[in-house]
Amino acid sequence: MRANQRQGLSELKKIIAERKIKQVKKKQIIYYEGDNILGVYLILTGRVKTIKLSEDGRELVTGMYGPDEYLGIHAMLSDDQYNETAEAIEDTSICLLPKDVVNHLLDNYTDIGQKFIKIVSSNLLDKEEQLLQLAYHSVRKRMAEVLLRLAKQQNALDSTDPSIRISREDLASMAGMATETVSRTLGDFKDEGIIEKKGSVIQLIDFQKLTKMKN
Repeated sequence: MRANQRQGLSELKKIIAERKIKQVKKKQIIYYEGDNILGVYLILTGRVKTIKLSEDGRELVTGMYGPDEYLGIHAMLSDDQYNETAEAIEDTSICLLPKDVVNHLLDNYTDIGQKFIKIVSSNLLDKEEQLLQLAYHSVRKRMAEVLLRLAKQQNALDSTDPSIRISREDLASMAGMATETVSRTLGDFKDEGIIEKKGSVIQLIDFQKLTKMKN
């Protein structure tokens, strides 16, 4: 089994290296919710958001993804249609691992299945946490949690100048707020010395206050 695990990851890297790279422009859709599965996408550079639309047309951002992260694994493992829409939020390069290639890897290498299941489990936990925040947390607490989650996703927590980049509209969709509420809450955080803001870049100043934000 150990040999299989090493061979699987090595084979995956080899396939990725040989695949054609696709360039996706900012705001371009990679796939729509309900589309038939073509395969699994790997982000090489740039950032992508996944979204779901409510019946009244409101957009909820369900995830933000960056380099070395995969899109569409849940749909692939369940052999279903894509259950979210994926849209580039900046110029992005991606690599498509076709459905038959992924199935071959899953059928022959145990470590590939373990790797993908771990990713799906992590994504599901993130979505459950997001739903709990939407249901039970105050506006200020929700905003603090979203900023911290984005900082973690964008690897800003380890930076000497921790900052994240996101539009006001996407922030509103992630936090389940109106854009006016986002602006007001960020303004309050800035006045309190918790953040600094310049355009779409938010610099995180006081992690302790964000982490311990009262509900």
